[in-house]
Amino acid sequence: MGIVSQETIAIINATAPVVAANATKITSTFYPKILNKHPELYKYFNESNQRSMNGGNKDSAQSKTLADAVVAYAINIEKLDNLGSAVTRIVQKHCALGIQPAHYVVVHDNLMESIGEVLGDAVTAEIAGAWSAAVMALAKILMGLEASEYEKASKTQWSGPKDFTISEIIDETSLIKSFRMKASDGKGTCPFIPGQYISVYESPEGKAFFAPRHYTITSHPDDDYYQISIKLLSDDNNHNGVMSTYLHSKKVGDTIKLGPVFGPDLLGSGDNSRAAAFVSVGVGITPTLSMLSAAKQTRPKVAVFHGDTNSSSMAFKEQLIDACKDENALIFTSFSKPEEADQDAQHYSSGRLSADKIVSSLEEAGIDSKEGTDYYVCCGPNATTPIVKGLWNLGVKKENIHMEFFGPFSSIE
Repeated sequence: MGIVSQETIAIINATAPVVAANATKITSTFYPKILNKHPELYKYFNESNQRSMNGGNKDSAQSKTLADAVVAYAINIEKLDNLGSAVTRIVQKHCALGIQPAHYVVVHDNLMESIGEVLGDAVTAEIAGAWSAAVMALAKILMGLEASEYEKASKTQWSGPKDFTISEIIDETSLIKSFRMKASDGKGTCPFIPGQYISVYESPEGKAFFAPRHYTITSHPDDDYYQISIKLLSDDNNHNGVMSTYLHSKKVGDTIKLGPVFGPDLLGSGDNSRAAAFVSVGVGITPTLSMLSAAKQTRPKVAVFHGDTNSSSMAFKEQLIDACKDENALIFTSFSKPEEADQDAQHYSSGRLSADKIVSSLEEAGIDSKEGTDYYVCCGPNATTPIVKGLWNLGVKKENIHMEFFGPFSSIE
């Protein structure tokens, strides 16, 4: 996936442990630096992702994501094919944001400055040169792949933001609305893969620079509209919920700008000979809704595992129950605060969704939970980590677990 000299590889291998130990310090220095110099880059960096994690006072989710990526790249510098799925995810997200080649030079320069500031005199000219070459080698890989995706989108979809008109708004729950949108120029929808996302290019509150937000498409490829389903998040003065609040204020007939559809083929990353288990919490149900029909056509069995507060807060409940009525499909719900009527539902349990519940339910249904099932997990970072680690501890192979994150991707380990 890229070529760097053996001398550069040797230096990266020798210095990777030091960089790994300081990776989050480096990236936490990098983001304030680059955004202070180039505030226009807030068009690409979600401000809410720059907040400190867990209410702390330093490391943001975005910093952690970049730190993980830097470490992974250094560890795999001689075997970059190991990063295939991660690179695909990055390329798709970059294209959805509209990242261009010039941005990589700015990132490189500020990242190298940050490495120098954190590691100080330990960064000799030789070490700096090796890391500079390695960073730009990765940039060239990404630029090439992104150019190909942009060209494909321009031929099969469109380029850049395009006007769409809201044709229908559906209240799925008290907090989740589905928005159906048709191209304002009268052209129909374009082909896409279930599980992919579309980007909303709007500037709520008159912000000069505001990053697009990506939402899983919850309509089917043969529909004459694109549908996204959005939960209203509270604005906590940390830029959280700004776009969802803005979109929830929209009405039928309003126009919004959408970018082309991007995103990896998450369902296709598994094996069609295995069962497909969709694991979600809250509004993470949207990828399940998108991929379920396709999975039923290609997989021997499908199972839906969803955790929520109760059935009133669960979007698409009736649609999912209806889709899981045949003998090859099952649905299991876990409600942390169940209502009285919830307790009569088939395959219902009280409390939070857990790996133990998932595996035991599959085994009781006669499905091999360890080697015979692909897991598609979309739970948000707080729920994803315990569920995925729990599945590992119960013997599920790592390559059988496919994750979709809200916000910046971060490693579980």
